[in-house]
Amino acid sequence: MTPGGSPRDAVTRRGWALYNVSVEEEHNDKAVYSSGASVLSFSPGRNRKEKRQSGACESSDLPSLTKTEIIQLPSPRPKPSNAYLHQLFDPMIECLLWDYMREVLIIVMMLVVLMWGALPLYWGSLAPGLSHAPNFKAWVVDFDGGPLGAFVTESIINSTKTGNKHLDWEVKPASQFSSVQDVANQVVEEKAWAAVTVNPGASSTLYIARAYGDYTYDQTKAVTLYFEQARSENAVGQLIAPIATELLDKTLRDFNARDIAAYIRAIRAHPDAVETSLESPSALAGAWWKIVNLRPWNAAVASPMTIVGQIYLTLFAFILTVTSHRARQKLESHLTYKSLVALRIGLPLAAYIPISTSYAMLGLFFRAPFDAKFHWGGGFFIYVAYTYMDICALGLVCEVAMSILRPDHMNLFLVSWLVVNISTPIEPPEMQARWYRYAYGMPFYNHALAVRTILFDTKNLLGRNAGVLFAWMGLSMATISLLIWLKRKIARKGDQLRGSFYDVDRPQEVIWSAEHV
Repeated sequence: MTPGGSPRDAVTRRGWALYNVSVEEEHNDKAVYSSGASVLSFSPGRNRKEKRQSGACESSDLPSLTKTEIIQLPSPRPKPSNAYLHQLFDPMIECLLWDYMREVLIIVMMLVVLMWGALPLYWGSLAPGLSHAPNFKAWVVDFDGGPLGAFVTESIINSTKTGNKHLDWEVKPASQFSSVQDVANQVVEEKAWAAVTVNPGASSTLYIARAYGDYTYDQTKAVTLYFEQARSENAVGQLIAPIATELLDKTLRDFNARDIAAYIRAIRAHPDAVETSLESPSALAGAWWKIVNLRPWNAAVASPMTIVGQIYLTLFAFILTVTSHRARQKLESHLTYKSLVALRIGLPLAAYIPISTSYAMLGLFFRAPFDAKFHWGGGFFIYVAYTYMDICALGLVCEVAMSILRPDHMNLFLVSWLVVNISTPIEPPEMQARWYRYAYGMPFYNHALAVRTILFDTKNLLGRNAGVLFAWMGLSMATISLLIWLKRKIARKGDQLRGSFYDVDRPQEVIWSAEHV
């Protein structure tokens, strides 16, 4: 400093490099902001050099530094660009190339680990197939009480004694049901996956039609197979229907072969009886069976609405999570704890409303059968509500993961989250290994059940499905709040150890107090 200078004057300090230091009247902060240097301010009572030289004669010439010094570094000279000048294996960029290759190798290794850790879960959900057929409960009910009913019941039960290519057949007394329709209602209520009924009077109707030549006899009314395809189109199409139809084909063929032979032996000595029976060829051919699909899977648009569409919802929520995380980085440190929690939870919940509504309208556009259980408008709005709950449950979990993982690791989490969910609704738990029963608590599975109820009038479990989705939402909200609190607590402890604090206007720059130097 120039001797005799006033504290109000601008002071110029010169040395090996040029620094312009201006001491201004209104600035008395303890710290400075700078891009390349940190300068401490000193007060008269704390300036160690002034204490050591307090008796020196030149002390009267030095002004007391009580103002903030702002140091401006000279702008560096622009360097000539060396872009686009190097070959791939140029030694000058060897370090950069190695850093790049290392990052690629790391992500490849992580993908391989993820592949073997997550994808077997999905493969395993589809693998068992026919080996788990005995897990599907099915009933056989004899309303006939005649030879046909006894033969069908015995044949079906005998099929369960060998191998595992059979359903879990159980004989139910006809007295437990008020009518055949009551059996069908129990199948719709998911008490059983399928039911075979030998209908009332099946044997007597067959014999009377033969004896009197009743040409109106309908042989398919003897035995009925009930199932509900919309409960699980894959399980019914791949396992239940093939096994049951093959069994009934064999059973009725065996019965007819034995019964027709016995009937012919009985009437061969009576030509009139032979002529009469020929008037009813259907009765002479014997009894047969038919299928009643109580809830057919008759809307192709339901496939994306139940399973595949949930993958899209997860992706939409994931994109929103990543984008909002990047956008709020400069805002977070300005907000109080409650304000940040409200922002982290409230903004996604609000953003999911137009996303879920727009997604649900795709089903409206492609004429999904929203009137299967409710009236058409009511069914649509209930579907909108469950779609919103689903994306909230799926998306808030992504918000939780963003609070734990680095942004560049979120893609790995997304794959894991999708695999864990998509392994549950494609096949029913009865068709999978026992530990896949975790499906009952997953968003994909419960949303798929709710959509089946809305579109196909399957068993009404809407309350339970909504409860599971709300539980995921509540758990995610609580976890987000806890993680924000923990991160702020850790940050405060770190600041105290370093003796630093954050300026509200420039939160990314650490301001050091002179007391800690």
